[in-house]
Parts: sequence; structure tokens; C-alpha cells
Amino acid sequence: MLSAEELNRRYFRTAYGTGVHGWQSTEASPYIVERLRVVAQAAPGGRLLDLGCGEGRHCILAAEMGFTVTGVDYEPLAIGRALGNVRRAGREDKVRFAVADIFALPFRAGSFDVLLDFGCLHHQKKSDWVRYLAMVRTVLRPGGWFLLTTFSTHFGAFGPQKRRWHLARGAYRRFFTADDIRRLLEEDLDLVSMNEEREGPRGLWHVLMRRKA
Repeated sequence: MLSAEELNRRYFRTAYGTGVHGWQSTEASPYIVERLRVVAQAAPGGRLLDLGCGEGRHCILAAEMGFTVTGVDYEPLAIGRALGNVRRAGREDKVRFAVADIFALPFRAGSFDVLLDFGCLHHQKKSDWVRYLAMVRTVLRPGGWFLLTTFSTHFGAFGPQKRRWHLARGAYRRFFTADDIRRLLEEDLDLVSMNEEREGPRGLWHVLMRRKA
């Protein structure tokens, strides 16, 4: 039987190989647009890391707002698609990419002013949360900004949820309450804003936090 990590890798290899999946590939989330505008005023020209960047839609947005951007994804096919989108947008001078696992990032401590996670955390098993937090502490400088979008317990695209996680359609996913997010991150990060997106079967938390000095 395949592990959750192996299932995820197979799922994303197929998704980026075919280009057929359930998320937007080119248009930025309006919630990320709104929060990046706030961060751009506080940290103009900052260094931003996009975790699990996929096709690079938020990398392009961040570059257009003046950030120096690095996007990472462990799926080479995603990076290939992202490179093509960045070239078409004419932002090659502001965005670079790396094929890398978030638990083995090739960056020095405090390398980034902004950390963006749109849909990465909810694919991590609870047993890996310690490693996830260690990664955040390492790459995000003290005082740096953290933008998180993750599934809420109201996410219903896969039907009613009887528990906080599932293996469905070939991938592991976890669903969070507001208290879950606070308990997970509040030791290292101060909460600036938290909003739940509820539209049809969608249920997503959009969170802006700042790393404690």
C-alpha cells in the first residue's frame, strides 16, 4: 500500500502532466492579491518564497507587486509549466524556480521576508507538522510575513467530512478549524487576519501572520 506522501507525489505528477485538475492555474486568488498588497506596503521589494508554487500564478502576481520571487515545487512538471507562464508574462527577471521538497529547501536561514503557502500545508500529515514549523522558522526571517491558504472543515468538494483528514482521489488532505491554525502557528507567528472563504462547496482559510521577533 502506498504511503500518503507517495500518493501525493503520484497525484501531482498526473495533475501537472495532464494539466487537468481542480484549481486555477493562471489567475491569482483575490485573497492573495488583497494580502500581498498589505505586505507590499510593509516590505516593499522584499524576497518572497512561494511553497508548492504549482504553475506559478502567485509568483507572477508577487513579481508584478515588486517582490523578488522564488517558487519551489517538488514536481518538475509543475516547474516546467511555471517557467512557461513566467516567460509569457515577461517576468523572468523577477522570478526564479527550484525543484525542491519543502522539507529540504536549499536556502540559508532567514533568506525570505515573505513566505506564501497556498495549498501546501493541507497535504502534510499531522506527524510532519513539526518539520513544517521548523522549515518556517528557518527560511522566514524574524518579523517576516506568512500568508497561508488551507482547507477549512467546511470544504465539501469531496462530500461530507466525517474526520479532519482523508485520502481521496489519490491524495492526502487535511481540514482545519481556526483554532487548529492558531494552535499550530501561534508560538512563532502573530495573527494579523484570518478569513474563511465559503462559496458553494469551497471552504478555505486565508491567513496573514507575522513571525515574532
